[in-house]
Amino acid sequence: MKSTCESRILHIEQDVNPIERQTYTIGEAARILGICRAVAYRQGVLPTVRVGGRRLVPKQALERMLAGAA
Repeated sequence: MKSTCESRILHIEQDVNPIERQTYTIGEAARILGICRAVAYRQGVLPTVRVGGRRLVPKQALERMLAGAA
């Protein structure tokens, strides 16, 4: 039998919907594409946006880029 605390945690975890990420880091995008990070970091290789001091790859832009490569 589960304790009350375990039951609450399980209930809370079931109620939380994970948020689908809309951006990837350049390293994550490189892994998705199967290219090395050095190539991914070259300007113009990936569609990126600046958010604060970070360069991120929008999921939709990456999908559009891949769709155009087919």
